Amino acid sequence: MSELLGADTEVLERKAEALSVDARRVQDIRTLAQRALGELQASWHGSDLLYLTQQWEQQASPLLGWASTSLDACATELRAQSAAQQVTSSSNSDGVATLTPWKLVSPQPAPPPGRGSPAANALWWTSMTVLQQDQVVREHPDWIGNRDGVAFAARDLANRRLLTTDRARLLDEQRHLQAGTADFATRGPITVDQEAINRVRDKLSSIQAIQATLAGDGPRQLLLLDLSKERAEAAIANGDVDTAANVAVFVPGMTTTVNEFMKGYDKQMKHLQQRSESEDGRAHPDQPAATATVTWIGYQAPQNKDVLSSDESVARLNLARTGAAQLTPFLQGIGAAREQDAHLTLLGHSYGSTTAGLALQQETGVDDAVFFGSPGLGTNHVEDLKLAPSHAYYIEAGWDVVGDLGVFGMDPSHMSGIEHVSAKDSTVLDPVTGEKRTFTGVTGHNSYLVDDSTSQYNMSVIVAGEPDRRVDDSGEGFGDVLSWPIPGTYR
Repeated sequence: MSELLGADTEVLERKAEALSVDARRVQDIRTLAQRALGELQASWHGSDLLYLTQQWEQQASPLLGWASTSLDACATELRAQSAAQQVTSSSNSDGVATLTPWKLVSPQPAPPPGRGSPAANALWWTSMTVLQQDQVVREHPDWIGNRDGVAFAARDLANRRLLTTDRARLLDEQRHLQAGTADFATRGPITVDQEAINRVRDKLSSIQAIQATLAGDGPRQLLLLDLSKERAEAAIANGDVDTAANVAVFVPGMTTTVNEFMKGYDKQMKHLQQRSESEDGRAHPDQPAATATVTWIGYQAPQNKDVLSSDESVARLNLARTGAAQLTPFLQGIGAAREQDAHLTLLGHSYGSTTAGLALQQETGVDDAVFFGSPGLGTNHVEDLKLAPSHAYYIEAGWDVVGDLGVFGMDPSHMSGIEHVSAKDSTVLDPVTGEKRTFTGVTGHNSYLVDDSTSQYNMSVIVAGEPDRRVDDSGEGFGDVLSWPIPGTYR
């Protein structure tokens, strides 16, 4: 009587081959769909085609590619297990074949490199099999949620898991804080730490804002989540940062918090994404490119409290320097995580422009930068920004007092080498049809991202890699409320 224990290697080989066939079928479907879309693009124009192309590039095509890769990875694992099974198989003295008990497993993924650079993190991530990467997302989401250089689709999945566990943890912490603590030694009254309760409440409010933002129309990615500091930090993308041809990262300024501003800024970034893709479609109707826009609240922006006296004052560079140290690897991680480089644009408003300017004094991979309503870029010289010549742009609306302060370096309106683009009423010509289009001017400090405005139009063509279509401004006169710098305050 013979007995077979473990796996049948012939079955494993057959299943592996079936998975490989399925992987090729999925890839063939992806290729045929891409070809069909190309044929449609040759004979069909308009917003419907742009929407279809966006859905294909941002959702369907990446999912089919991931499915094909995953099936191939499973087939490889089965073949490896079959080979290992054959090596460890043996026969006893009675001629009974005995096989080592078997189950499909992947080697345990190695932890990420400590304090790894975005490039090192990317190498660690891509060295794993798809099954190992999936295991990290499921079992160790904290390894990758904020790890620059890891694919953003995986970071999104990890951060959504962490969002759920963090919410449960904070609710439990809130219950304990509200119950208060008693000093049993003195039999004193129960005391409640209201300040701690308020911090927890704000973070729960931030989680609610993040969840509401992620539930908006169109695909979104949660690229960063940090609830360990005084105020929550997060970054949310419209579109797919892993695959979009154009990526823009927006850094807001003073008073910004996740709970109060994420949803509103995300809406403005959604509009900018749509405008950028529309402008790209006007210039390249046969091959419209996808855009992803990111709202990056990844630092502790200065708040209204202690406006002048605190180290966290908006009049000091402390928070901008800390923010720049966090923004720099995030930007570097966009290039490190992708197979092909994106056209990367950095957008900085108010104190966020100072943070962005400090970050750009390092190598970030940014191609273009647009600053607006800036109190200074942390330097007097545009050459300090590691950008190609004529790729730094400044927008200043009329009656924007902050844009004339010059607290953190020279007022960008007077900085040599920066390109000045308009926030005034303007008329532009469509590059293909020649039709006239009008855009509305804006004034004040907080209106630059208003939909269908000249300032938003200028950002959209720069983000789309079409800066020659921008509306320029002399950088002088209109809106120059204050023209003098405040010396010695930005060092």
